[in-house]
Amino acid sequence: MKAPLLSIENLACGYHQQAVVKDLSLSLAAGEIACLLGPSGCGKTTTLRAIAGLEPVTAGSIRIQDRLVSSHHHQMPPEQRGLGMVFQEHALFPHLTVADNVAFGLRKLPSNEKAKRVRECLARVRLDDMEARYPHELSGGQQQRVALARALAPRPALLLLDEPFASLDLDLRRQLAQELGDILREENVTTLMVTHDQEEAFALADRVGVMRHGNLEQWDSPYNIYHAPANRFVAEFAGYGAFLRGKVTDSHSVQTSLGELTGRHQDSLLPGTEVDVLLRPEDIVADETASLALPITRRQFTGASILYHLRVSASETLLCQTDSHTNVLEGDTLHVRLGTKHLVSFAVNSE
Repeated sequence: MKAPLLSIENLACGYHQQAVVKDLSLSLAAGEIACLLGPSGCGKTTTLRAIAGLEPVTAGSIRIQDRLVSSHHHQMPPEQRGLGMVFQEHALFPHLTVADNVAFGLRKLPSNEKAKRVRECLARVRLDDMEARYPHELSGGQQQRVALARALAPRPALLLLDEPFASLDLDLRRQLAQELGDILREENVTTLMVTHDQEEAFALADRVGVMRHGNLEQWDSPYNIYHAPANRFVAEFAGYGAFLRGKVTDSHSVQTSLGELTGRHQDSLLPGTEVDVLLRPEDIVADETASLALPITRRQFTGASILYHLRVSASETLLCQTDSHTNVLEGDTLHVRLGTKHLVSFAVNSE
């Protein structure tokens, strides 16, 4: 069996007796794109920096292309790891042109090969007409493209991205994220990116890791992170949703105040267990013919769609997303039906 390109086993990192990353294990195959997702302070950037060789490891190991690069007793220098890195602040050399910035990591190549690779990388990020400009003459999005081209130029074994679009406005972030995915797949670059933006992670990644308090809560496909979350934290963090209290009646159904929900449980829960059922906005379907009508407590118009907050009880609210032509006002009622295809349920008081 072929070894993964990146393998992390039981990784721990910390500062001044404070654990920041705890017993983290994951692997990444060649050509895969993965994202570490989580709130601020969860340890995702420390994990990335440990892979880069910028943070010491207190336990566990990191291997790249089956070479040990980090452990408690061994620390390979960053420049020997064969990595490309792009951080939030771009870190371009202000005194060098765009072409010279991209060529910086190609000093060992003959001049003609270097020039060819620079042209290839700038064409890949659609900046081939700006090679003579300086960083201060570029927009933020263009600077980020140059940073990406520079990281890709040496053909790294692994590319590390630390919230590369965090300083950009939302529309530009979405555009660059889509372009980035295309570029990485065309170049077949194995990539690990850190972000706190779940939509960015879902759109880009083959695998997503959700972190909390230094722990990797789940390492899975974007589909499973969203539809089969490992615990309540992952369920709440990865996408919109709300919980409805119920009681398990059998392996395929839960009785709630809105009736019986049917579907396959992701875990075995005994009949009689009190549970909270995760309902995503797409599980609540607006239907004028439905008998269930719930009062609208809040209405969020986004242009293409409307997100309705619907009161079930004093302590329970559901979310329903419709197209923007389903224009019902706050304070009115919305007729809905439950369209769950599988049940994501957690025992009450579980984490």
